Amino acid sequence: MSTPAQEPAPFRDMKALSERPTPVRTITMAPSTAPAPRHTGMTPGSDGLSLRPGTCHEAQQLTELALRSKGWWGYSESFLQTCRAELTLSPQTAEQTTVAQVDGHPAGFYLLSPIPPGSPLAPPFGAGSQVTASSHGSLDMLFVDPEFIGTGVGRVLAEDARRVAGAHGWTHLLIESDPQAVEFYRRLGAEQIGERLSASIPGRSLPLLELPVRRTSGVGGARATYWR
Repeated sequence: MSTPAQEPAPFRDMKALSERPTPVRTITMAPSTAPAPRHTGMTPGSDGLSLRPGTCHEAQQLTELALRSKGWWGYSESFLQTCRAELTLSPQTAEQTTVAQVDGHPAGFYLLSPIPPGSPLAPPFGAGSQVTASSHGSLDMLFVDPEFIGTGVGRVLAEDARRVAGAHGWTHLLIESDPQAVEFYRRLGAEQIGERLSASIPGRSLPLLELPVRRTSGVGGARATYWR
């Protein structure tokens, strides 16, 4: 959905800023009406959907989740391999993610960062632009495992990203979106403000979106329904 950070120094310096007040947040789930389980191999006594910080040991697991999520759009294996480097998380980057887990299994994650100087997203954006490094952060990655796409997990992640962004003092998030994911972000209120060249595919342009941040406490009322 969006491209990973390259671990800019300013992001490493804001580690304390990104610390979350509660290590795990359990999300209120809407009642499921599905007649049969969609996810197999779940452990008994499930505690539902929760959000937690990623760990350095999950770098490979989250990388593979991102590739599966990207592949859900029907991209060829050769296309995905071309994108692999860009979607690969280092242990340090994995620690900066927020992971949604269902019954202890990672179902998706997101990654936020400030806009570092020299980044393609860095200001200035031209005369009259309201985009500044202090007002805007970057939603570098938001991926949902295909098994949970369409269940509300993606929206829960996006709303939590907004909550964290508001805590940073940002008013908007910039997103280099996969073209297939634009509609998802538009439903959340994002608008396209430009384009950026893909870091993986020469000549390919990606929509640049601006998502407003809602400065609210908690998870913002996001609800997810998924099949157990």
